[in-house]
Amino acid sequence: LLQVCPFGTPLDVPLMGVPGTSATPTPAGTQKQPAWKTGLHRGRAMVNVVVTETVRSMQYGNQSRQDLWDVYGTVTCKCEVEGVLPNVTVTLSLPPNGSPLQDILVHPCVTSLDSSILTASSIDNLDGSTFSGPYKFPFSPPLEPFRLCSYTSQVPVPPILGLYQLKEEDNQLHLTASLKLHETVKNNFEYCEAHLPLFNRNHMGGADVKVSFGQVDVSKEKNLLVWALGQRFPKSREVSLEAKINFSGQSPGPSDPLCTGLTAYIKLYFKVPDVTLSGCCVDQHSVQVYSSSKTRIATSRELLSKEYYIWNSTGAAPVSGAQMTT
Repeated sequence: LLQVCPFGTPLDVPLMGVPGTSATPTPAGTQKQPAWKTGLHRGRAMVNVVVTETVRSMQYGNQSRQDLWDVYGTVTCKCEVEGVLPNVTVTLSLPPNGSPLQDILVHPCVTSLDSSILTASSIDNLDGSTFSGPYKFPFSPPLEPFRLCSYTSQVPVPPILGLYQLKEEDNQLHLTASLKLHETVKNNFEYCEAHLPLFNRNHMGGADVKVSFGQVDVSKEKNLLVWALGQRFPKSREVSLEAKINFSGQSPGPSDPLCTGLTAYIKLYFKVPDVTLSGCCVDQHSVQVYSSSKTRIATSRELLSKEYYIWNSTGAAPVSGAQMTT
């Protein structure tokens, strides 16, 4: 007893002394369920992997200012696989000329990882020694959907290039806008809209709008033009808009302290299925599931816009404080 408890006096100890081992043996080979896994899946096995890339852009149409853009990607998984600690491996692949993924962060359930995957940073210049995949992520998944990893990517051009010009003549605003879908981007949208808000003026009186493609909805109460481009650009991949607007309404319209004078913007909203700008994808046949039951595997990818602005080239425009690609 003195060897077991050299200091102090033990309490509530059986007279026979302190047992060396537990009286109840632990079954060999039993896996302990991790604390973060709240239950076990029972039923048909399924793994769903979605790669989502979000693109931001600030385009000025002015040689004195560089256009900016960046791409942020996430890989989301939903795994319904039997077992306490089932093993799944997801592999991300890039095209032969693809830019390496950078700033990679992974979920704690990832069990092992090549250290070279985590060293690529957007702060550093890319060189030939940068790891460019394939990127393998072995993990034991939680039951609920989770983000397996996130990354950034440097792409050479934004998906949609735009030019916006706004001038004021004879108490009217003259607007011209053009958009061009880059040739490398799939011409197949789930939706694509361009919003042209006009702040710090009276409500619109009249609006004469002409477009080469799509439809325009004029909201006089919001001083807003919504240019709906639908699911495809025309064969030329270029569209244009011209408008003359007067603000003869008696009451003031929406205000914005940033957009005074000729400071104005177009904001794009779009979603492109089955596309990523980096080319990153998950091949359905590369997903490995170590389970006793047959697993149904589904993979997809998509591109979304976020904070995608085209500023009036004839007026002042803010400079983005966030890091973006030039």
